[in-house]
Formats: sequence, C-alpha cells, structure tokens
Amino acid sequence: MSLASTRLPDTRKLRHVVAVAKAGSFTGATQLLAITQSALTKSVAELEDQLGYPIFERLPRGVRLTHAGQLFVQGAERLIGELTDLMKEVDEISDLQSGRLKLGVAPTAFVTFLDKSIPAFASQYPGIEIEVKTGTIDEMARALINRELDLCVGAANYLRPWKELGTVSLGEMQTFFIGRKNHPAGARADAGTLLEYPVILPATGLSTEVNLASAYLAAGLSPRQPHYVCDHFPVVMDIVASTDAISPVVSMGPPHARLRSNFTIYEDVIELETHELGISTQSSATPSPPATAFIELLKSMLPRQEQSFA
Repeated sequence: MSLASTRLPDTRKLRHVVAVAKAGSFTGATQLLAITQSALTKSVAELEDQLGYPIFERLPRGVRLTHAGQLFVQGAERLIGELTDLMKEVDEISDLQSGRLKLGVAPTAFVTFLDKSIPAFASQYPGIEIEVKTGTIDEMARALINRELDLCVGAANYLRPWKELGTVSLGEMQTFFIGRKNHPAGARADAGTLLEYPVILPATGLSTEVNLASAYLAAGLSPRQPHYVCDHFPVVMDIVASTDAISPVVSMGPPHARLRSNFTIYEDVIELETHELGISTQSSATPSPPATAFIELLKSMLPRQEQSFA
C-alpha cells in the first residue's frame, strides 16, 4: 500500500523512527526520546504496519535500516527539518522578530497621521518588513478584502459600509482652516470673506469639495474648483505660507502650538462634514501579530499625532 493512499503518519512517529535509526537500537533511542522501550516499539510497529513494509531489520544486537527504510528515514529527516524551520518562523512572527506588515491608508492625505507611528514601529520591530500603500477608500478597501493588505487606516465613515471589513473608530476628528500669518482676510474673517481666496484640496480627498460647494452657495458665491491640488501636507503648508491660499485641516485634536505659531487658524468658520479616524481589518480573519502590534502602537500614539488634511 502506498503512503499516498493511506493516512499520513504523525510527526511523533517520524521522530521515533529517526531516533532509532540514529541510535542503531531501540534501547539507545529510548534514552534520546525519554520514553519507554515498549511505547517506542509499539510506535514504530504501528508506522511499519501503516506503510506496509518494514523500516528496520531486527538484529541480535540493535537494528539496521532496510533499503526502503533508508529512503523513508531520509524523507522523514527532511520533513522534520522543514517542519522545525516552519515552526521557528511562526515563533519569530509571533514574537515579532520577523514578518511583514502591509498597511493601507485612505485617503492618501491621511498618511500624515502615521508620520510618527510608522517610524516608531520600524524602530521597535526592525525584523518586520513594512509596505505602505495609499489611495482611495474603494481601492484600499478592496485590497484589504483581497488580502493584499493586513489593515487600513482611514476615514471610518467611509470604511464602515464595507461589510467584509471590521472597522473600529480611533476617535472623532476636528476640521478647521489655515491661512498664512497676517492673511489679508484677517484673523476673524467670516466664510464669505475666506472663500474669496484660493483653496487647496487633496487629490484623493473625502467629500470636502462637495461640502465647500454648499459653503460657497451659502455665502452667496459661485462654487469654484480648488486652485491647488496636493496630497502632501508639508507641501500644502509651504503653499499656504507663501500665498493667500487657505486649506482645510483635519486633526485628532485642536490646532497644536506649531500650527498656531506659523499660521492663522480659522475654526468654526466654514462648516465641513465631521469625520472619524478608523482602522479596518478583515472581518473573517484574525489580524496577524505585526498588524495587532501596529494597531496597539497607533492607539497609544494618536493623542500625540499632528494634523492631516482633506
């Protein structure tokens, strides 16, 4: 009977056979395995019955591998070695010594929220490979569903409708606008005055442009296309500092000191949709150890994160 046509032997019996082959006797193998000779003899006999041929030739003193037994033990040693390597890799992943984290961010501008957490994760777990992808909500959600990503950080409002994902809110975000210091609109400008100036929006934003269209109409102005389009917040800040343009900013908290010292802050002037920052994983799968560790790190660092924009 071929091995392919019967149940595969368990690894315990494979290890027993290999130990007997190395020791050259059942007595010597019992010392290596720390089991009784009767239990070892029974284990090897059961495996030989399962294979349908003898592995060992019994001698007056010890045993000798049959020709078929030699081939079987060679394969068993190879299989045990591969299994040992596999379990070592599993342990290393569980211990975060190795592995891979594939992280999506949607929309692209929200990657600013991870400016501190990604470097911190890389420093804490240098053995983990990190891949960051950005794009629209639809692109990142589909990539997560197709197991091309381990998790996605983005706008919880738009990730929740995807039933294949489990989305947890990390907190409500505040929205305000920034302009350059000494902006000609003044520090206490109303919506109508501010919207006379150029606006910066991201290429892969949320519904900000739609909200702005309503704000233009409410201020008695015709809706306008954004004058500048950019997903990279440091560049946005440079444009704002160098021109009369204004930009919406989405933050996990009120404007921090650096923004207040470098820009004019306009809070509660132009009403935009309220968003929540969320993190999504596959509903049907347990997050990998690297993904779980990143989620915990992100939660601990978010109160200290700075702004993004949308």
